[in-house]
Amino acid sequence: MTDSPLWQTLLKSVLDTEEIEISCEECYNLLDMYADMLIDGADPDEIMPTVQQHLKQCNCCIGELEAMMIMLREAAAQQDDLPSI
Repeated sequence: MTDSPLWQTLLKSVLDTEEIEISCEECYNLLDMYADMLIDGADPDEIMPTVQQHLKQCNCCIGELEAMMIMLREAAAQQDDLPSI
């Protein structure tokens, strides 16, 4: 038995499998709400457990979430820089 990162990743995915799971497309369609909850300081994992479960297993979707979070933070920072009217 080898301790390669691929082996560990595959084993973790098998152990993390749930009875009800969503696809990447379903996850992607919910990521904006999930990201907004994170920005607002809410706990999306409690409200959207299937998205959280999918993100634990899918590097592509976690990458999408990370990119979305960067864009949301930059947009918020730009809003803070706007002069008050």
